[in-house]
Amino acid sequence: MKLPLALVLAIASSACRGSSVVVEDPAPTPVHPSRIVLAPKDEPGPPLEVTGQVFAPDGVTPAPGVTVYAYQTGVDGLYAHEPDAPPRIRGWMTTDGDGRFAFRTIRPGSYPGRTVPAHIHFQMWGGGWPVQYSEDINFADDDLLTERERERSKKLGRFGPIVTVEKDEQGVLRATHDLCLKPKADELEDNIQHGVRDEPRKAGR
Repeated sequence: MKLPLALVLAIASSACRGSSVVVEDPAPTPVHPSRIVLAPKDEPGPPLEVTGQVFAPDGVTPAPGVTVYAYQTGVDGLYAHEPDAPPRIRGWMTTDGDGRFAFRTIRPGSYPGRTVPAHIHFQMWGGGWPVQYSEDINFADDDLLTERERERSKKLGRFGPIVTVEKDEQGVLRATHDLCLKPKADELEDNIQHGVRDEPRKAGR
């Protein structure tokens, strides 16, 4: 039986790291739109639209057919209101022929009582690539960002996590966040496997 390329990559990655456990590519074919609404209609918070493009590890070649999973807190800084529940603001996209994706959401809040900057998480898989996490979104006007974090983002260039938001005429905040794939899979802790575990599938799959 011929194994999918993504699974071969995941196995090779595990072998290189000894006893590391990785998650294989669960969705080798696109199953999601490239543009979605992430936040529920009644979710409070400033409206935010994020557009981006996924690239192969060379940082130049667009990557079509990649599942992009995004999840975040609400303005209250909480992912869910029930213990052990998955994030209430989350969604799955599949990059288009040019590797592009987009989603409408709200600007998240920072964790209550902590000094972690507000952020949106990303994971990617499919399109021939193994499961992996990617750079979060942080917001340039967030006072919780440290100078070290700002310098790191500058060094990463277009793939840096810190983005500038601009408000359009309709009052919607807009930001661009490009993502760069890695050739090897990442280990996903149990508490962040909800994207792979809960991914909606087409009927019959």
